[in-house]
Amino acid sequence: MARQTKPVWSKVLYKKQPFADNYVDSRKFLEEMRKNENTRTYTFHQIAMAACVVSHQLSSVVLFVAVFCYMYFDWLHPTLVLSVTLPAALVAYLLLGYYSNQEWSEHTNDLKSTVLVLAYSYGLSPVLKTLTQSVSTDTIYTMTLVMLLAHLTVHDYGAGGGIPIVSPPLSMNAAVFAGVCLASRLPSPWHAFATLTFAMALLVFLPVLRTRIMESFTNSEVWLALPFALITSCILATLTTVGTAGFILVQLVVLVLCPYIYCQMQLHKNNIHGPWDEALPDTNTAPRTPEEKLYDSAWKEDGDDIALSDGKR
Repeated sequence: MARQTKPVWSKVLYKKQPFADNYVDSRKFLEEMRKNENTRTYTFHQIAMAACVVSHQLSSVVLFVAVFCYMYFDWLHPTLVLSVTLPAALVAYLLLGYYSNQEWSEHTNDLKSTVLVLAYSYGLSPVLKTLTQSVSTDTIYTMTLVMLLAHLTVHDYGAGGGIPIVSPPLSMNAAVFAGVCLASRLPSPWHAFATLTFAMALLVFLPVLRTRIMESFTNSEVWLALPFALITSCILATLTTVGTAGFILVQLVVLVLCPYIYCQMQLHKNNIHGPWDEALPDTNTAPRTPEEKLYDSAWKEDGDDIALSDGKR
C-alpha cells in the first residue's frame, strides 16, 4: 500500500487545500518575520542640529523674563527696549521678505496689521496695567510660568503637523498671555506696552524668521542657537548665579545629553513585521505565475456565465 504524503500548505486563497481558512504553518510563520523595516536612523549631528531649535526658543523665553526683571528693578528703561526691539524687528522683517520673495501687496498688508496691533497694544496698555491688579503677585508669576511652559511644549520646532501636541496658535496665545501677566506688575502703562511688544517680537515673530533662515542657510541652527544662548547667559548672570548655572545645565542637556541618549536608544529599536500585519496590495508589475493565470481565467469564465444567466432572465 502506497504511503500517503502529507499535503503542503501554501499561502494562497485561490487554491483548494485541506486546511482551515485561518490555518498558518508554524514552521513558516517566523520565516517571514522582518525587523526594523523602513526604519530611519539619525546621527548625533542631525539630532544636535534639531535640538538647536529647542535651545534657541528656550533662550528666547529666558531672555524675555530677564528683560522683564531689568525693567521691574528699574535697571532698564522701556524706551530703550522699544528703541532696540522695533528697529530690529523691522530689519528682521525686511530679511524675511527678501528670502520669502513676497509681493508688495503682502508687505502692505503686513504693515497695516503691525501698525494696528501696536496701536491696540498702546491704547490698551493702561487697561493691561490694571487688568490683574486684584490678583496676587504669586498667582501672576505662577500663571506666567505655566503659560511659558505651555508655549515651549506646544511650540512648532520644525517637526511638522504630524505631532498632535504641536499647536502654533496655542503657543502664540500662551506667549502673549504671559506677556500680559508680567506687564501688569510693572510701574506704568509705558512699561506694559514695551513688555508686550518685546514679547510678541521675541516669542512670536522671531521663530518665523528663524524658520526662514534655516530653510535658506545650511547649519544656520548652530549660528542662531549658540550666540543667543551665550548672550542670554551673560544677561542672566547679572541677575542670579544659580539661575545662570541652571540655564547652562539645561542647555547642555538639550544640546548634548538628549541627542546622545536618542542615538543610543536607536540601537534598541526592534519593530517586527510579519504575517500578522494587515495585508497590503502588491502594486509591482511582476509577471504572473501559471497558477495565477489559471485562476484569472476561471474567474473570468464564472463571471461570463453569471452575466449570461442574468441576460436570459
